[in-house]
Amino acid sequence: MTSRRNQGGTGVTLFELPDVVYSHPGEYPFKTHVLNIAESFDDPDHEKTALFHDLGKLNRTFQANINQGGPLPYHAHAGAFFYLAWAKMALNPETFGVFLSILKHHGDLPDVQDIAEDLMDDDTIRNVHKELPDSMQQIQEALRIRVDFDLEEMCELFDREAFVNDYGLSGLPSYFRIKTIFSRLIFADKYEAIFKERFDEGPEMDIDRCLNNLSALIHQKANALSNVRNEARDDVLAAFSGHQEKRIFFIEAPTGIGKTFTSLQLALTLARRKNKKRVICALPMTSIIDQNHMEYAKVVDGETLLKFHHLTKTKDYRNNDRDGENERDFYNQKNDFLSASWSQDRVIVTTFNQVLNAMYSHRNRDLVKFWTLKDSVIIFDEIQAIPRILLRDFAQTVLYLTQALNMDVILMSATIPALKPLLPEDAWCNLLSDRYYAMDFNNRYALAFDKTIDSPGKLAERIRKAAGRNHSVLCVVNTKKLARDLYERCCEFVNEDDGEAVYLLSTLFIPKHRKRIIKAIRRRLLKKKKTILISTQVIEAGVDLDFDFGFREFAPLYSIIQTAGRINRENREEVRQTATLVVTDHIGNSPYHETDLLYDDVSRLLATPMREKDILPRLKSYFDTAISQTRPEPLLIDDMEQLRYQTVMKTFDGNFMKALPAMTSVFIEIKAGFYDMFANERNRLIDSMKQTGLSLEEIMEIKIRLKRINKYVSAYIITVCKDDASDLPDFKSHHGVKVCQYSRLASGAYTQHKGWSGSSETLLF
Repeated sequence: MTSRRNQGGTGVTLFELPDVVYSHPGEYPFKTHVLNIAESFDDPDHEKTALFHDLGKLNRTFQANINQGGPLPYHAHAGAFFYLAWAKMALNPETFGVFLSILKHHGDLPDVQDIAEDLMDDDTIRNVHKELPDSMQQIQEALRIRVDFDLEEMCELFDREAFVNDYGLSGLPSYFRIKTIFSRLIFADKYEAIFKERFDEGPEMDIDRCLNNLSALIHQKANALSNVRNEARDDVLAAFSGHQEKRIFFIEAPTGIGKTFTSLQLALTLARRKNKKRVICALPMTSIIDQNHMEYAKVVDGETLLKFHHLTKTKDYRNNDRDGENERDFYNQKNDFLSASWSQDRVIVTTFNQVLNAMYSHRNRDLVKFWTLKDSVIIFDEIQAIPRILLRDFAQTVLYLTQALNMDVILMSATIPALKPLLPEDAWCNLLSDRYYAMDFNNRYALAFDKTIDSPGKLAERIRKAAGRNHSVLCVVNTKKLARDLYERCCEFVNEDDGEAVYLLSTLFIPKHRKRIIKAIRRRLLKKKKTILISTQVIEAGVDLDFDFGFREFAPLYSIIQTAGRINRENREEVRQTATLVVTDHIGNSPYHETDLLYDDVSRLLATPMREKDILPRLKSYFDTAISQTRPEPLLIDDMEQLRYQTVMKTFDGNFMKALPAMTSVFIEIKAGFYDMFANERNRLIDSMKQTGLSLEEIMEIKIRLKRINKYVSAYIITVCKDDASDLPDFKSHHGVKVCQYSRLASGAYTQHKGWSGSSETLLF
């Protein structure tokens, strides 16, 4: 069975199968489907997996019913067992990876020992998969070959109490090899089923053009810190040039020094010099992805740039519709799949969850993109957000994958956790010296802890007093509920007649209003007008605002430092001595992992007020303490080495972040007729593309206009608890989006000052 690319690779051919043997309804030829999948990746393991994975469809009942709507026999077991018989029942890391991927290609990866103990016993096969012996015989007849197949003998292969170890399957190489084989198969299988062709990665990104765009953009951004930022960027690139053989790079620098563009320039330089296929920027929170994506969009062409997390609107890939198909399902199924798989894009802005799920998840939907990590540069921005209980696992995983998948990794933050001691010294490189922490610009504020501020009323009173002494005050808290409470309290003492103003900011505002609020605040700050901002963590990264004074509800130290980066951000001389971030006690709920709060340690660290320039040595002491209090063994690695895929993900989920309620996207109709205007225009454009006789220029013009509409629509979408939106209608022809109509706004469902009203669950985090 061989592909066109590798004649003779398996010694068996599909070419003798007639075109009337089908893989999918609609009389789609079996051999076309399988060979397209096999040719999607130039890899021998993938080829074997592809060529054998659907052999169960050669079952006569399957073929008789596939176009008649009758019941179809389950086919994965037959393909997997036939492959194992063809491989002469030799179980080893190579054959087992192919076998398991075929067996589970319509499901998730299991704990492998469970497969041996439960799924493969003789009774299960005979009772649940009664068609298997007949299918095996019919496959041999269809292919005109014979394999030695004895069901009882094959089941005995799995009758081992230490199955994984007995066959030498344990270890990270096996764990990730199986993921790679599985990921390529499930991706190529779905791609071929949707597009009816083999997958080709397409053109590479124009790195030189991106670097030129970035250089021009950097020169346009001139301010008081430009010289320091340019110096830091030059230092990073110079250090990299002397250590190009490394694969793990640390950028540790104070907030405000321009890490976003510095890391992008480094990643693009890495991609050019090491011939990488993708740049992936991972951030800890969805709330800061929009800002990073907007910055990246100024540098990277939209055709190769993707913003992706579980709540983003699907990217429009219609320019890749090579067959000119314009049916409505294209906008849903095809676009959704291409976005979720990352297969068409070269620069991806996403969340930690998406990248880490690809590394640790057993789920089919997460692993469909695992193969894209190979030959990539991954930026982990704000790396301190990874719970310290998982740091040892993260360090070992990254160390292995940089070698196995030819990955380069950039880890950066103003507060790098104690990762370096967990990695071999010859594996990583520091790209920026500590001297930037001691520079004059890095003495912009002081940090102080006030344990007596332990209620909303006390915090509001302190904000009032600070507003009397300063032009601007920032307060960041942990939940939307507390933020709204404080906003309402502050509104009671702010005198708008005197030009004072208080603002609320969270992800419960549509992006258009968030930008408007930030723009209004920025103007007021420049004019030194009395301004108070009450915000959630949405302000902590990627938002360039500069306040005189601030408060931060107790949080992990890294989050406190992020908020502090918004106090005297531009190093203004007139407020340098008074600029302070006051850390309060716990007030509301915490979205953070308990092991990361370290309340006693952080409170001791901040017991004596300290200046910004003194933070670094205390941070290093803090992180040394934190890592010493963490379990000395990894949490996940043992299960990974034993191929316990499901257990690994369950443990990871339980320790990475708190479980959040199910969320959904909602379009906010901010004025009467707004929704109809967008929906009708979208539908009109979609329908117009179905007309016959359109020229290529006319089609392209319609596509451009539709993209413009989609961009406008996204500016009015927020994410809310699914229960809050259960009674809202769907957005016509806009997959996965609900509509909050203008008529509902009169009841206070959404306002420009408070955002979405929401339930207590929506406001919890």
